[in-house]
Amino acid sequence: FFLGSKFLGSSVEEILHPISNSTDSRGGKESGKKVQDSLNGVLFTEADSKSFIDTRPLAVMINNHVDARPQSGLINADLVYEIVAEGGITRFLAFFLSKTPEKIGPIRSAREYYLVLVKELGDAMLMHIGWSPQALLAIETWPVRSLGRGGGQFWRDTSLNVATEHTAYSSGVELRKVADTLGWAGKRDFDAWQFKNDKEGYDSASKANDLSIDFWNKGDYSAIWKYDQKTNGYLRFTGYDSSSAPILHKDRESGKQIWAKNVIVQFATETNAIGDEKGRLIYELIGSGDGLVFIDGKVNKVTWSKAGRDDRTKFFDHDGAEFKFNRGTVWISIVPDRNVDLVVYK
Repeated sequence: FFLGSKFLGSSVEEILHPISNSTDSRGGKESGKKVQDSLNGVLFTEADSKSFIDTRPLAVMINNHVDARPQSGLINADLVYEIVAEGGITRFLAFFLSKTPEKIGPIRSAREYYLVLVKELGDAMLMHIGWSPQALLAIETWPVRSLGRGGGQFWRDTSLNVATEHTAYSSGVELRKVADTLGWAGKRDFDAWQFKNDKEGYDSASKANDLSIDFWNKGDYSAIWKYDQKTNGYLRFTGYDSSSAPILHKDRESGKQIWAKNVIVQFATETNAIGDEKGRLIYELIGSGDGLVFIDGKVNKVTWSKAGRDDRTKFFDHDGAEFKFNRGTVWISIVPDRNVDLVVYK
């Protein structure tokens, strides 16, 4: 139905549900704010929280192929997972709660291990276009609230002059309307992480102003983060240009650079899906492992644990206490545990 929608070919608003000017959606000062975004800890007034407080997270599979950049709407996500889909090419699973972008994409297909992450967030709704055999089985049997199963909830932007698989977009606003017609209005609570104010705690952590994550040692998909004192966050770069300089990762709609308050590296075991002719992968995300958390210009060594498919992944500091993140965007890169040496910081 989106092909006939009024937004096709029209100008796109960066955010449909704006927050008050006194609230920094990336995680700034929070004096006077009372209601917490349960995904990233940002605090809102009761009035500003009404647009999202009783809704489910909306998850979207977002393409990160070189030809799919820059993406639309990724900058507005509260929580982002970045994982290799196949062949060393990473793909994003972006969760939206307090902000619902008008335009999101390009959108790609789902994999089973992404769905394990969807299930831990209160039966979040997932928009995707296509699926692996393993993901389709999970959607049907777990089940997963799939907005992409029936097709039609997207349009193609043929003006981009790229391959068709890099042209699918949707509207977060319209997706929520579709969800309402399916009876998916309202929310189911999930186990929120713990959050803190900027630069509180973890005083013994080592300084880390620069971070490079090479998932499969493929330069076009390297994630580079640089600490920014002004925002107390990390600025995002993806891949390198011909002079080996990191390329700014921008939002297509606003032209602004993507950044995050918290950057997490989660190490997990990666294997090949048995009998899969297309080289699809499996990540073991139920269990435990090691990780790194970059906040406040410092690096913290952590461990992670996830007891079951519907249980929240938790991160723990060196004393075994649950880790407290800064209020603001949380970005998690899940890296094969065989490639620990491909994560470099200083």
